[in-house]
Amino acid sequence: MSSHLPVIAIVGRPNVGKSTLFNRLVGKRKAIVGDRPGVTVDRLETECLLETQQVILVDTGGIGENQHGEMQDAIDAQVEAALHVADMVMFAVDGRAGVTPVDLNIVDKLRREKLPVTLVVNKAENPDVAMDFYALGLGDPLPVSAAHGQGVKELITCLSDAISPIAEAKSSRLEEDPADLLASITVIGRPNVGKSTLINAWLRQERMVVSPIAGTTRDAIDTDLPYKDGVIRLVDTAGQRKHGRISDVIEFVARVKAVQAFRRAGVAVMVLDGAEGIVEQDMRLMKLAHDEGCALIVAVNKMDLLSSDEWKYYVERLHYRMRGLTDVPVFRISAKSGKGVSPLLNEAIKASGYNAFETGTGELNRWLEKAQKKQYAPSAEGAVVKLKYVSQISTSPPTLKIFCNRPKGLKNSYIRYLTEDFKKFFSLPGVPIRIVFSSSKNPYEPESGRNRNDKAEYSRKRKS
Repeated sequence: MSSHLPVIAIVGRPNVGKSTLFNRLVGKRKAIVGDRPGVTVDRLETECLLETQQVILVDTGGIGENQHGEMQDAIDAQVEAALHVADMVMFAVDGRAGVTPVDLNIVDKLRREKLPVTLVVNKAENPDVAMDFYALGLGDPLPVSAAHGQGVKELITCLSDAISPIAEAKSSRLEEDPADLLASITVIGRPNVGKSTLINAWLRQERMVVSPIAGTTRDAIDTDLPYKDGVIRLVDTAGQRKHGRISDVIEFVARVKAVQAFRRAGVAVMVLDGAEGIVEQDMRLMKLAHDEGCALIVAVNKMDLLSSDEWKYYVERLHYRMRGLTDVPVFRISAKSGKGVSPLLNEAIKASGYNAFETGTGELNRWLEKAQKKQYAPSAEGAVVKLKYVSQISTSPPTLKIFCNRPKGLKNSYIRYLTEDFKKFFSLPGVPIRIVFSSSKNPYEPESGRNRNDKAEYSRKRKS
């Protein structure tokens, strides 16, 4: 299980270049940038290597912007989101505009939270403009030009030096996985669907003392639950300390915290409210869990509120909305009364094990041969596409490498077929499967008759 990575959030008033800084540090154009306030729409977070230190970099640009027509609401929302998720803040200001009242307001908020802050003066093609920002009282301002790359190398070094002790502290607070760890489970879902009630039902059921494993004050607190002959780790999604005034903040914080939890868990239990049905936000969260490599189980809570006909209709609607996740197990529970929570826990343990599935190349190639006999790959521009050999290169989630004569000719529909057939063949419901294709020569493939004859003739001539 991977350790917690430290989180650096970029904050600042609109149009100071936060997204350009984000792109420059990540090394890819991942954030949408423009020359007007409020361009950043997507909430972005990504793993990023700063010299030797791996971090999660969060672009908070755009949170709440253009809400209520007031810039101050946008700034407050952005800073609040950063304080929910960050171990460290990179505060970006505009060197051309100088110190503004909004900058001073942000400094006041950051200072009250006592978070480490690195002050970055962007658009400082003339480094002397950074001198004015000593007035903010945040130490030495770093002049950079994100658009031109000026000063970025020095910024990376500064961020790496500042975050390293935080990363060490987070790692030292994490205990090693116990030898008898049966599963790592995270419970996800919208507010008030019964996540906490479900976790409490599991904890009360065992009537055992649990041991908290804490990171820093802003980390999730994972709980080790003794279960039968082993331990289950319940991975917390580190809920908010308080609700933001703007809904964007709630969604932003929930996403970042969910990503962090998914990277530590083997399976995600998605809790739905049986009285409310499934909404788009639920689907986004389930897809996010799969994308981050978690096996998935759906638990429909408040089953006592649904009649048999209502439950039948609910399941039909659920399967319709979950297109693309059709093999995900669905459980009907009542977390409040405890009905169904024990079978759900057992299934979650199994799913975490499924996600760590590993098998030999012989069995994998027997599957591949049968899959191709049932349905051959469509031809590519009139040429036959043949899958030659498969090996497993990773687990959690299971990741396959298939050697193919024309990997670029494979259609998405056939890749989906292979994925679903693999899960059915090895009984891995709800598990995300990764498949990569390579045109490299199969090292286990026997040489062709012509090559063998050529080598034999060459050997005969040498001996004579």
